[in-house]
Amino acid sequence: MYEINGEYSSYYSEIDPKKRLVILDSLPESGAADFAREVYNDRYSDHEGKGRENIDWWLWRCICLQILYGRGNFLRRFRDREIAAIIGELRLNDTDESHRQHLYHEYRNVCRRYLSTCKGGSYASRFMGFKQASDEEKVMKACEDVWQMSAGVARKTGNVPAMKLWIEAFRDELFDYDEICREEYKKLEEE
Repeated sequence: MYEINGEYSSYYSEIDPKKRLVILDSLPESGAADFAREVYNDRYSDHEGKGRENIDWWLWRCICLQILYGRGNFLRRFRDREIAAIIGELRLNDTDESHRQHLYHEYRNVCRRYLSTCKGGSYASRFMGFKQASDEEKVMKACEDVWQMSAGVARKTGNVPAMKLWIEAFRDELFDYDEICREEYKKLEEE
């Protein structure tokens, strides 16, 4: 459904921003390459103007979505306003079909980068880090995290139609991450 030109596959499979830029710069000039550069610059820039380098703004927005998922109705207006801003920042309101194909793969890349952090020794640990998580516990926690920052927050806030592409990309990347995720995701959807 979201087929992409073969020359972009190495770009979207790479998670290191510097290596991605090298690959992007090697692609032939085209409208698709221009859009990919625009998205790259949008994703890897300091949106708050604090002079920080090597920031992945979209990865940070994933964390924000997960935090907003955990917020109750007490700060509902703030939460809804923040989610609307994030939807705009992530270009989820872009309706150009060729852009949506690239965005789908970019979203998968964001999810892949997040999942790459879920294999660390302290991830999903308990009791102030003294109880290390097993590999299976890490996968289950990663599945829960990804679901919360995509389908969970969209469902909880009534933004499923607006976040459909994001949800699909994160779900598809999660399913490729580990076979346990399919069953776990299904359980999370049923709750």
